[in-house]
Amino acid sequence: MKRVVHQVCLVLLTLASTAGGSVPAGPAESIELTSGFELQVRRFPAGGRDLLIWVPSEYGIREGNTPFARTIQQAGIDYWLVDLHESYMATTGRDAYAAFEPAHVKELIDHAVQQGWQRIFLGGESRGAALAMQAARLWQIENPGKPALIGMLFYHPNLIEGYTGIGEEARFRRIARETNLPVYIFQPQFNTKYLHSQALAEQLQTGGSAVYLHYLQGVRGGFHVRDADRLNARETEERGLLGERIGHAMRLLELSPPPLRAAEPADDTALPGDTGEPGTGLVAVNHLQSAPLRLRDDSDRMVDLQDLGGEVVLVNFWASWCGPCVKEIGSLIRLVDHFDGRPFRVLTVNISEDRTQVADFFDTREIAPNFQVLYDLDGSAARRWRVYAVPSTYLLDAQGRVRYGYRGALKWDRSDVIETVDGLLDEIRTPGPGGTSLQ
Repeated sequence: MKRVVHQVCLVLLTLASTAGGSVPAGPAESIELTSGFELQVRRFPAGGRDLLIWVPSEYGIREGNTPFARTIQQAGIDYWLVDLHESYMATTGRDAYAAFEPAHVKELIDHAVQQGWQRIFLGGESRGAALAMQAARLWQIENPGKPALIGMLFYHPNLIEGYTGIGEEARFRRIARETNLPVYIFQPQFNTKYLHSQALAEQLQTGGSAVYLHYLQGVRGGFHVRDADRLNARETEERGLLGERIGHAMRLLELSPPPLRAAEPADDTALPGDTGEPGTGLVAVNHLQSAPLRLRDDSDRMVDLQDLGGEVVLVNFWASWCGPCVKEIGSLIRLVDHFDGRPFRVLTVNISEDRTQVADFFDTREIAPNFQVLYDLDGSAARRWRVYAVPSTYLLDAQGRVRYGYRGALKWDRSDVIETVDGLLDEIRTPGPGGTSLQ
């Protein structure tokens, strides 16, 4: 039977008023696990029947994690915040989780069960989701048929394996196909994981998970732990609903029949390997055929990439909420100026924002773009072009073939980029008699 991804509608929920203040959090404590490892945990007791164990992102515990925890606490949910970076004395960043042991989080679940908890949920954000899933699987393997672990809920989970090169197809981590507990995902719109959340849901269904996708429109990734004075109106609204949202998610997770045992191991023999690490400049892209690109611009005119034959075209996927994207805009403007009068064009494809939002952004930053801005409101173009992070940029020759690409921000008017564009312009045939190209 085909499994269904439940898409949770954005119906505004009314928060019931909470009488009195929140129960204070206990101090950070060191819990000695059965293995002898000491795990740092911050407990926020609520005197309820449900326990949510939270694994933070690769950036560790930030100031915003405490207000978030208190919101959960006020909703009557006991909350344990796991401080893995402090426990391992590790630095923050994308590689930190490579040093963390899922078995230690599994032992924390054991500890909670020993304390009498019978309804446990695992949660987390970004790269913390994979570790939580691995810990849950280990617990299931050691405790077949036991129902204490109900399900998992995550904010913008990052379950992509390794580094995905420009134009490559991403590989999801194996644990995404080895999970069968029900999963509830809060996915902000202004976050690159938004583009591929449906693909992730399909991976999770492979192992047998019931998946709930809750899209948060107009919201940036990490809003739930961001300073209140840095939130936009939609994020402020959603912050006020956090406790109710999570309580509702946990109730939905309870409705799914609990699996009696862990999912079967995934067969990854046919999957590609790790694509390596990011480079420092444009890389040749010979494996990607240019995908269709037909979008509207600032004047509501339809722009079709196929109509731009004879020009070298730089296609840049970006968003105003992306700091590195903003950083490289100035160099894109200078690149356009450098090639003024030659058959070279820059098309910037904005993801998920409308013309008014982008115009306000340019006005606020006092930016006068000299390139065309196209609008990919639903992210479908970005998915076709295999965009897994913004900014992502492709350089096409005059025949419309993808020749080079770069994932990340780049100084686009630097000498090696200019030389590369010059080389593509030199390839353009000089028209012969009668307007035909010389062969």
